[in-house]
Amino acid sequence: MPEPTDPAVCAEVFVSIVAVLDPSTAGIRPFVHALDDEMRVRYANYELLLVDNGLRPAELTDLRELLTEIPCVRVLRLSRRFTFDNAVFAGLESAIGDYVVVVNPTHDPVTVIPDVVRLLTLGGTDIVQGLSSVPIGGSLTSRVGRRLFYWYNRKFLGVDIPSRSTNLTGLTRRAVNTLTATSRSQRYLRQLICYVGYRSADFEYLPSDALIRHRTVKSGYVEAVEMISSYSTHPLRVVTVLGVLAAFLNLVYAAYVLIVSFFVGGVIAGWTTTSLQSSFMFFSICLILAVQSEYIGRILTETRREPSYVIMEELESETLIADLQRRNVSS
Repeated sequence: MPEPTDPAVCAEVFVSIVAVLDPSTAGIRPFVHALDDEMRVRYANYELLLVDNGLRPAELTDLRELLTEIPCVRVLRLSRRFTFDNAVFAGLESAIGDYVVVVNPTHDPVTVIPDVVRLLTLGGTDIVQGLSSVPIGGSLTSRVGRRLFYWYNRKFLGVDIPSRSTNLTGLTRRAVNTLTATSRSQRYLRQLICYVGYRSADFEYLPSDALIRHRTVKSGYVEAVEMISSYSTHPLRVVTVLGVLAAFLNLVYAAYVLIVSFFVGGVIAGWTTTSLQSSFMFFSICLILAVQSEYIGRILTETRREPSYVIMEELESETLIADLQRRNVSS
């Protein structure tokens, strides 16, 4: 199999790069220039799809200037700041390449892109998942919560998300079409690629910057609950079993009370037993209502059919074709 640098291979594939830019993104101009330098020598046809997910005015000005300097750049400006995954899907649904690579401007070196594309072009692999070769940092609660979440997914949902997985993802056109066909309002790329069932490959690399996921316990909990409730009914089944068990125990307790009353007699009801039974029942009821409320809220969100993102404006480079001799390739 020839290397991706082979001109014959370069001319045959169209590669789209999706990068989400938000206020936390540093060095946008150097990143875009490095991306252009890497793609220009590797592929005859490519596009750089940059998603503006809440950039500041000064950064947006730099981005507009880049459109006059660098070809094959498209900028999708979202109306407000959405979640990272929703911004990624805005890029995926606009990408036109045969192969699409999602990169994080802060952590993913652009030099790994050809390796990801090569794994996709070898055949038999539709999805490439990036894995950090170093542990992902964060607070103690963040690391523990992440491990518990991944364990729950693997144990009960059958979704094996690697603990060192990153946002670097490579997709074939077939995989992109499948992922973007879903009408879910909440979509999480790293979890969804495990559901589609396409053959995937792991790609281990060293991030260009320390991978530390900063998030509060509240935001991590909310995201975990949304991901689980969006892709599985397992929590509902758990509370169903709990409700049946609670009902059975109450039935047993009622039989016990009747037996004592009719055959033993003279028994004074114990405050402790009654309190424990009442506490357990109210705990079960509250837990069942909490889980059902989460799913009812999810159903309400899905039935509204509200868009997961809104594109306010689309900007393009003055030149959208890398190889001007190949006029048949356009956006």
